[in-house]
Amino acid sequence: MTDLNQKLYTINRQDEEEQTFALAKSLDLEYVDLVGYPFAADIFTLFPATELLQFRFAPYLKIGKEIRVAIVDKIAPEQEKFFADYIATNKAKFKFAIVSKTGLAYAINEFSVKQESELAKSHEISERQDDLISKVGNVADIIETAKKISTTDLLDLILFSAAKMNASDVHIEPGENDFLIRYRIDGILEDIMRMPLSNYKFLLSRIKFLAKLKMDVSGEPQDGRFSIKRGENAIDLRVSALPSAFGESVVIRLLGQEMSIKKLADLGFRPDAMEIIGKAIARPHGMILNTGPTGSGKSTTLYAMIMELKKPGIKIISLEDPIEYRIAGVEQSQVDPEGGYTFAGGLRAALRQDPDILMVGEIRDQETAEIAVQAALTGHLLLSTLHSNTAAAALPRLLEIGVRPFLLAGSINLIMGQRLVRKLCPKCAVDFAPTEVLWEEIKKIVSPIKDKIEPQIAAMLEKPAAEIKLKKAVGCLVCGKTGFAGRQVIVEVLVPTAELESLIGRQATIAEFTKISLDQGMITMEQDGLIKVLQGLTTSAEVWRVTKD
Repeated sequence: MTDLNQKLYTINRQDEEEQTFALAKSLDLEYVDLVGYPFAADIFTLFPATELLQFRFAPYLKIGKEIRVAIVDKIAPEQEKFFADYIATNKAKFKFAIVSKTGLAYAINEFSVKQESELAKSHEISERQDDLISKVGNVADIIETAKKISTTDLLDLILFSAAKMNASDVHIEPGENDFLIRYRIDGILEDIMRMPLSNYKFLLSRIKFLAKLKMDVSGEPQDGRFSIKRGENAIDLRVSALPSAFGESVVIRLLGQEMSIKKLADLGFRPDAMEIIGKAIARPHGMILNTGPTGSGKSTTLYAMIMELKKPGIKIISLEDPIEYRIAGVEQSQVDPEGGYTFAGGLRAALRQDPDILMVGEIRDQETAEIAVQAALTGHLLLSTLHSNTAAAALPRLLEIGVRPFLLAGSINLIMGQRLVRKLCPKCAVDFAPTEVLWEEIKKIVSPIKDKIEPQIAAMLEKPAAEIKLKKAVGCLVCGKTGFAGRQVIVEVLVPTAELESLIGRQATIAEFTKISLDQGMITMEQDGLIKVLQGLTTSAEVWRVTKD
């Protein structure tokens, strides 16, 4: 027996398609029926379903730079502007066809289901991909594996290989004829491989889709986030896309989870520095500042401190931009300056939450600085970072951004200045005798603190260059032929004294703060680094790379 409703629907559908065909002919455009249309996989990455719904269109075919698009009537003004903007930023062209309202609804639903399905997978990789990625151990393996996988799987390979090699960032840089993939490992950018531009375009579309960036915008910077999952392990990723001469340059930062947070004892601090830091974080109130440029490990150190301080009965609130590590038991809040949620506003709100310890990602302005100082003076332990080149320069930096001198005095427990140096690969580092010039330079810098360092290291300073053995980088398969494996902190720690606070009162210069700090016996980052050179942990070139202005 025939279903009457189905029969009526079929008659109505046929009638709608015939009317749509006639409309297409009157507008001198092609007609297309999108119900059951076999969309290619790359079509689903062109535009988010929300834009298709907003502007009432559906792409159904892409040939070179031409995108074939279905609409239900002649182009409306808002559609015309949308397509014109896309053409201006993407150097694409459109060919239009007419589709029925039913056909358009079907297409938009297909896009929505497909895109939601992709996001719902949380970028979880298959057993086959996992098997390929598990075999990746070095750059040569990545290049070889890339030849065996589809462009769909390429992003998984790039990201999980980067995580496996402890890269902090992935750089995807298009050129005229190909594109370059680079990883930042131990603070240094390393070329991984070059690939055809055809792979870049698909890779870019996939990244933008997952990071919820605007697919139709390529002429302005965009930022987004997504996560990838392999088994039980998940990695948060922060994406930055920037227009460049040959396309969009993409940088993906890998943000670690709680399992990646190191203990203070594992960061490479000297024993005397560890003792000073331990006393500072044990105090119930006051401010601890960590200074240094971007990428010097400041946030990692603060997270390690938080892990030391986290215990039952203590409420810790952090304000971050962005949240780089998830820490169970810590109230973490991500500020949004563009949306009006600033560090200053977040800090005010956090103080009303009755915290014991506060962490502020960065002190950038007078308002945040003064609220932070007042919090430290009123019974809270506050940890934060500050952009200054040295520990001694932090005090004049706070004065420079407008903190009143009388507030600073007595509010700071500790100021740290730090950098990260690469550690020599233990598998391939070899001994060498330094030149007279190099040895005299090292002795000149380290000798003033001879009485503060280990006796066996101090004894080396009495020997001539010919009797000294330092270590140098060689390179092997274990370290990717770089000669280095991992990084560690070099640090200077400064505990404010009455003399330093008197300098705050008269707003002294950086040079004056530095002189008093050195007179009081502060070991500088350069000196700390050269101590590690004498211990055979790194090289003098590596220390001077990060400490010389």
